[in-house]
Amino acid sequence: MLMRMFDTSDYDRSLRRRRLLALGLLAVGITGLACYILLIHNSGVLPDYARGFYLGAASGISIGAVILLIRMQYLLTHPEARKKAKIREQDEREKAIINQAFQFAGMFTFFAAAASMFVLVAVSMEAALAVLGVVAVYAVVWLIACLYLSKTL
Repeated sequence: MLMRMFDTSDYDRSLRRRRLLALGLLAVGITGLACYILLIHNSGVLPDYARGFYLGAASGISIGAVILLIRMQYLLTHPEARKKAKIREQDEREKAIINQAFQFAGMFTFFAAAASMFVLVAVSMEAALAVLGVVAVYAVVWLIACLYLSKTL
């Protein structure tokens, strides 16, 4: 389902789905901000860095979602801009650059996380297990994506 979200075969439908995705992200950001304001801001239970994380992450997600929502709405209402964006997204060279960038970023992240576990085991077992969880999720998602794409492409 998520992989079909960015299918550009029907570009207008893809933009509408992306707009829904932006609204979902905005809901996540607003939920984070509400949690910060109602539960965390003056609680004194969490240290300052944790409260800062809540505020920063929720604000960043909300701002990014608003920008994405504005962009999708702009493309849906301006046919000339939509045409240019569609051409740019369907350009083979652009697709190859994006695919190689994702491949490199994923490979780098996987190996950096694996290497960081050597340091983390000596410092904090909980942190090492958290990174191990991230590596495991990455591997499982990669496997599922390979299986899905091998059947659909």
